Amino acid sequence: MDQGQAAIAAGGMAAFAALVGSFVGARVGRRTVRDQAQVEHGQWLRNKRQEAYVSVLAAWDGAIQAFEAVLEGAEDRIARYRWEVENSDGGVMFFDAALFDEVKEISAPVVEALERVRLLGPDAVERAAMNLEDALLGIGGAVRAGATAEADQWPNRAAWSEARRNAGECRQEFFNLSRDVLRTAPDTDRGTAR
Repeated sequence: MDQGQAAIAAGGMAAFAALVGSFVGARVGRRTVRDQAQVEHGQWLRNKRQEAYVSVLAAWDGAIQAFEAVLEGAEDRIARYRWEVENSDGGVMFFDAALFDEVKEISAPVVEALERVRLLGPDAVERAAMNLEDALLGIGGAVRAGATAEADQWPNRAAWSEARRNAGECRQEFFNLSRDVLRTAPDTDRGTAR
C-alpha cells in the first residue's frame, strides 16, 4: 500500500472513529442528563413527602386536641345549648347538627393534609393515610356519639375511648411508615426515591 492509500485509509478510520465517538458521547450525555433529572426529581419528591408527612402529623395532633377540648367542655356546652334553647325564639340549631358542623371543621385540615400524602405516596404510606382518614371518621363519630337533639346522652366516653385507641394505632403506623420512607436512601440505579 502506498502512502496515499494509507493516508486515505487513516482518514477514513479517523472519520469513522469521530462518528462513533460523537454517537457514544451524545448517548452518554443524554443518559447523564436523564439520570441527573431523575436524581433531582427524587430529591424534590423526598422533600415534598417530608413536608406532607409532617403536615399530616401536625394537623392530626391539632385535631385530636380540639376533639378532646370539645369533650372536656361537655357540661358547659350542654348548659349553654339548653340556655339558648330556653331563651330563643326557636332559631337554635339542634345540638347534634351543631356538633356535626364542628367535627367537620376540626377534621378539614387533616383531610386536606392526607390528600397531599395520597398524591405523593409511596403506596404503603398512602394506605396508612387512608387508614388514618378512616380513623378520623371514627373519631368524629365518637365525638358525636350520643348527641341527640336534646344532648341528653352526650358525650359517649366508651365510644371515644375505643375510637381514640384505634386512631392512636393508625397514627403510629403512619408515623413508622413515613419515617421508613424518609430514612431510606434513594435507589442509585434509578436515581429516584422509593
